[in-house]
Amino acid sequence: MKITAITATPVSIPTTRPCAWSQGKGHGFSRTIVQIETDRGAVGLGETADAGAAQIINQSFAPVLIGLDIANRVEAQSRCLNGQGDFGQLANPLEAKAFVAIEMALWDLLGKRASLPLYQLLGGARRKRAVFGGYAYTVDLDQGFKLADVADEMTRLACDSIASSGSRLFEFKVGRHGVDVDIETVLAVRSAVGSKIALGVDANMGYSYEEARYFLKHTASVLDFVEEPVASLSQMQTLRKDFNVQMSSHCTAVETLQSYPRIDAAVGDLHMDGGIAGTIRTAVAVAALGKRFWLRSCLEAGISWSAMCHLGMALPELDRPGQTLINWMESDLICGPRWSVRDGGVIPPEQPGLGVELDLVALEHYHRHYLEVGEMDYFSDP
Repeated sequence: MKITAITATPVSIPTTRPCAWSQGKGHGFSRTIVQIETDRGAVGLGETADAGAAQIINQSFAPVLIGLDIANRVEAQSRCLNGQGDFGQLANPLEAKAFVAIEMALWDLLGKRASLPLYQLLGGARRKRAVFGGYAYTVDLDQGFKLADVADEMTRLACDSIASSGSRLFEFKVGRHGVDVDIETVLAVRSAVGSKIALGVDANMGYSYEEARYFLKHTASVLDFVEEPVASLSQMQTLRKDFNVQMSSHCTAVETLQSYPRIDAAVGDLHMDGGIAGTIRTAVAVAALGKRFWLRSCLEAGISWSAMCHLGMALPELDRPGQTLINWMESDLICGPRWSVRDGGVIPPEQPGLGVELDLVALEHYHRHYLEVGEMDYFSDP
């Protein structure tokens, strides 16, 4: 099965509510959607973050990939990234991220050629469903809320999320409204959800070291984990030593993590860690250090979300519930019902490849929205 055409389309998709966090606020996110056509009529779907990836794919990647067999993923990467990625010449980050959409579409085509769902190609199901927790941004005060409302509103969000998803884990953003408000909110959410729900917060490096210590002094006893409370790995290590609460970081560089044995986990990103194959390599390497690994959510649409679900089915290291924001997206760009979390996870359908069909009407609609509003991200309100 050979590649005959590649089309990359930038889209901007609004969210159903504002995404407020320690580093900014946004109302949507931009993605690049890829369609790879073949001489057998099959079409592979891929997705990556950043609308700018579309131009790279259409102008640079597509011309060098026409005629290549879909099984030659290594050759495809070599042609697109020109051998970048060794220690002598590091890959252009945007080009590497753009290639993730190509890699994902090739995996989709491999599954379609084999008439197998992707998780079967990746070694088969290691669990009954891909497990995901509830996840939420914090309250946007511009929506008419006051600081005094934050604890109650986040408690409502937590309870609604747990009820609708059946998950036994809930995580939410802190670091935007001040430490005292965050402490009040954590204690209120814990009281509401009870002791059987794992509870975590994600500060996105929004605290100073002194603020983090103050926060943990009042909340460590009711939290199960904290994600990136500060911007320093060495300070995270000290906080882990002084407070009995697990720490995780977005750092997935094994050579770096080796120096910080007290950091409990690394939170990976499908699009930053090299796509499906890269995520598998990263998860195995992180686990070899004795650390846990799960995938973060960054407002992906339905194609990337389906890949995350297949990885969650097949990858032994993804035993802790990952993050999901799929229900925060106005559209997932996929035909049929959304793959929402139920009973604590998602069971991909027994369809070949990723198991999703692109909604071409939605694709055109959100492409036009991109042309009208440009790039959307969640750093728009620093």
